[in-house]
Amino acid sequence: MFPEIDKEQTKKKVHRLLSYYRSMARIADEEFTPRITATYSLELKSPGSGKSDNVGNAVTRKVTAEQELWKIGRALNKLDAYSRQLLHDRYISKRRKSDINIYMDLSMSESTFYRELEKAQLEFAEAYDYGRLIVEKVWVNNHKWLIDEWESDEREQKEE
Repeated sequence: MFPEIDKEQTKKKVHRLLSYYRSMARIADEEFTPRITATYSLELKSPGSGKSDNVGNAVTRKVTAEQELWKIGRALNKLDAYSRQLLHDRYISKRRKSDINIYMDLSMSESTFYRELEKAQLEFAEAYDYGRLIVEKVWVNNHKWLIDEWESDEREQKEE
């Protein structure tokens, strides 16, 4: 069966990634900013389809940002429209809104908003890059260990 997920650590990773969305969109360039359809689907261009210059680091940053935006867009499109709307309003919309404004605009209570946002974040973690944001709990001799595939990948790359 599936291992137990550490919800708090997984939500932190989703928040950390999506908090950089606007910055990545600026780096990738304006033409990559997705169009939002009536059901909050994101219509994206393929990574690398935009203009490119021949300045090494800038190109690398741009391509990396485009690839991340593409993966985020694909993951968001795997979610239902309601979850997409919550995550869009919280992290992606060019117009930053406070959480209070978001849940008031959606006519929901604060507790409902945070419960639904948590659900959307966990669904996003599953959908993003084959579940790469998920932090698993593993119990060994009655001690909890967190298995974080993303951080272990980063450690391996540094060691090479």
